[in-house]
Amino acid sequence: MLPLKFSAAFICAAALITGMAGANLHAAVIHVPYNYKNIQDAVSNSQPADTIIVHKGDYKDNIIVEKSITIRSSEGFDTAAVKALNPSNPVFRISNASGVIISGLTITGSGMSGIYLQNSHNTAISDNRIVKNESGILLYSSNNNTISNNIVKSNEQYGIYLESSNNNTLKGNTADSNKDKGIFLSLSNHNNLANNSASLNTWNGIILWASHNNTLKENSILRNTYGLVISDSEETTLIDNTVWSNIYIILPAILVYIGIIFFFIQKRIFSFIYSEK
Repeated sequence: MLPLKFSAAFICAAALITGMAGANLHAAVIHVPYNYKNIQDAVSNSQPADTIIVHKGDYKDNIIVEKSITIRSSEGFDTAAVKALNPSNPVFRISNASGVIISGLTITGSGMSGIYLQNSHNTAISDNRIVKNESGILLYSSNNNTISNNIVKSNEQYGIYLESSNNNTLKGNTADSNKDKGIFLSLSNHNNLANNSASLNTWNGIILWASHNNTLKENSILRNTYGLVISDSEETTLIDNTVWSNIYIILPAILVYIGIIFFFIQKRIFSFIYSEK
């Protein structure tokens, strides 16, 4: 039998070693391209709670994330760009996961979406530039996520699209110059949209379709064909949003044009009357 003091010291040492091993297991930092050449390999070899830092460079990849990890750039989206290796798939697919963080990347080149969340919750998508995809950010059946401070523009269809997704926060995003809609909520309830820009989109700035109990506060919705569209949606709260559709810019030009036409018609009529005399 071990002496009492020796036993206590042995237990403390074992606990310390176990704790250190556990800390290393749950807090690893993986560097791309230094530890792994591409992001998907880093994700595949990561453990929950690991952080993957993407350093300066252009990467071609389609990344599937199914665990709670952080993927972020080392210096922001101006230095690290990820383009779809297979354009038929999203650049990032987050599936059946919770607590994922994607931050500080340029994401482009997908014929589906830049970032796609499917049945994923408590995820944070922030400070990314998501451009030239079919759609920018898609959420399907995903709740309690935060989408913030992203630039989501020049996509072929939607900037940000939510379907059957509830209790999400969209704040500080720029969803401009997309070829259909800026922000589209479909069958999605209890979401908060604040301080977003949804301007210069070809069709709608923000549209709510069959989506209830959503709050829109201090959003800027300028120079879309239709600014804010709410269809078959109940209990929508609107607070201090700025909405200015293209029709308000086109209408004065139309009125001026009509005025010019009437002026010339009137002039011709008077010329005809006086010429008869």
